[in-house]
Amino acid sequence: MTVTPQALAALEAAADRLLAASPLRSDGSLTIAALAREAGLSRATAYRATEIIETFRRRVDERGDGPNVPDTLRELIRELTGELREARRARHEEITDLRRSVDTLAQHVQALTLDNQALRAELGLRGSISTLPAARHDGGKIEGRPDGTG
Repeated sequence: MTVTPQALAALEAAADRLLAASPLRSDGSLTIAALAREAGLSRATAYRATEIIETFRRRVDERGDGPNVPDTLRELIRELTGELREARRARHEEITDLRRSVDTLAQHVQALTLDNQALRAELGLRGSISTLPAARHDGGKIEGRPDGTG
């Protein structure tokens, strides 16, 4: 499939605007996607105009005055990937620490439960366990004493 002369003219004008840093329809980045956007064409159509693409890339390379956008983006991706890796490592470490804490606390609860059972058994053998009256839900008064305290 060939590219129409109108599409070629639009790509050439778009390349000139991008290289002059005066974009009308794109973010101004020196990429093929921005070139296509600037020309009002699809990227597929832009990539079919191989001569214009080669000329655009050569002109971008010749400029060399600004940051190489793809390299800058790759560096940003590397930095963000490193930050994400560090955040995941920290989260994993925190989860591991919390699991250890849960295991430790569960062991303490179990030990205290066993101690409590042993103390109750010992008191039961002595016969000195006093049962407290059950709490009532009638304003906190317990029958048996005039002041309601038991």
